[in-house]
Amino acid sequence: MSAAKPQLNHILQHPAIWRAADGMRGKQWQPLETIATGFHTLDQALPDGGLPCDSVAEILCPHWGCGETELVSSALASLSQQSRWLVWVNPPWLPYAPALRQQGIQLENTLIIHSKQDKDMLWAMEQCLASGACSVVQGWPHNPTPQQIRRLQLAAQKGHSLCLLMRPQAHMQQPSPAPLRLELGALQHNIQVRVVKCRGHWGSPWLHLPRHDLDHRAAFTVRTAANKTISQDQIPQTPPSGAGYSQHSPLSPPGT
Repeated sequence: MSAAKPQLNHILQHPAIWRAADGMRGKQWQPLETIATGFHTLDQALPDGGLPCDSVAEILCPHWGCGETELVSSALASLSQQSRWLVWVNPPWLPYAPALRQQGIQLENTLIIHSKQDKDMLWAMEQCLASGACSVVQGWPHNPTPQQIRRLQLAAQKGHSLCLLMRPQAHMQQPSPAPLRLELGALQHNIQVRVVKCRGHWGSPWLHLPRHDLDHRAAFTVRTAANKTISQDQIPQTPPSGAGYSQHSPLSPPGT
């Protein structure tokens, strides 16, 4: 046992392993590259001051439309300034272009992918994340396994992409390898969110975030609209170029 102890101590020094006592002792962690959420209170509760730029962030919702889009809209707006794709995979509603543009999201760099099978959807997310051509990939899978989430995490690290994994709140008790898990409450005058799990720190109590002037529900429409979709054999390998792509935005307003 004495010979094994030094080896165990060496393993425990790996940056991917966190012990609760480390945070209490004030251990210094190497900060990750993050993107601010636009909510100061939430950024303070997150270990590195924002959402990780190369990791999976799981957002657990009691129902779709409880503030999840508004929660990440500022980060999406910042990431859409890069010359890389911003990808939506199987959103529950059709994103509405004028509202997204009003939030500062560049539509020229935006793609929507629709897939009928959950396995195909997760495959598309993994390919987009690992390609290096996407700044953020957000998806709404039905019930990914821990192994599938782990694959998304490895792909996000490889492609230096943020993966936003939208999941029903009912899955909160299921184990997940996602480094960051946020839980949303019912939408009221404020957005209610708490940090369930994060790297190197304890979670947080419920936070009440002020809502933006733009109603987050305006960013979606359930009406039929002309939108651009791509199949799984058309996953982007290079970032968009030229302003002409905006003429074929996947977030076209209804009736066009």
